[in-house]
Amino acid sequence: MVRYEGLYPTGANGERLPSYTVAVACVISGTTENRQAALADLLNFMMPAPIRSIEDWLAELSVISASRSREEMESALMINAYASRLAEYPADVVRDALLVKSWKWWPTWDELRTYCETKAGPRRHMIYALQHPEADREPTTRPANAEEKARIQKLVDDLFPSKSAEMRKAAVDEVMKGNCIKEEPIPRNHSEAIDQCETPQE
Repeated sequence: MVRYEGLYPTGANGERLPSYTVAVACVISGTTENRQAALADLLNFMMPAPIRSIEDWLAELSVISASRSREEMESALMINAYASRLAEYPADVVRDALLVKSWKWWPTWDELRTYCETKAGPRRHMIYALQHPEADREPTTRPANAEEKARIQKLVDDLFPSKSAEMRKAAVDEVMKGNCIKEEPIPRNHSEAIDQCETPQE
């Protein structure tokens, strides 16, 4: 389960830019075997595309998006600079950023980086959590509250109607002594975790 936080950037003049969400943490569960299998799959999904493929995608993007005219050498240098940086991201993320995501204008590197970081971020947090699992926390115990005592009393009354009310009450009082209720540990950030990736909002 990946936890996300919203970012609300502003421009140089204080104007509001499009908001987006980023992954900030991940909570994992499951057997050691399942965790190892999940880690292997995720590492495969982090494989970058060949530089040549990225350059082809960039060339296609330059055709389908508006941009200022550039000399051939300048265009070649720009594509090379973008491709070398995009090679740090998973192949499907880069292809999505260049050919699936709709860009009216040729994107700046900061725009592409933000988009790729947002898409690849959940995987990175999953991988880190799988490689650094938290030690299982010890369960805690506490005294029973009034509702829990009443529920146990009703159960005893229903199961042992032939016993006197005093005996049934004494039995429950004995069982409910001290810290008799065990509470399972709650994973960190569990209540805020969600299991789907959100992309930047337009």
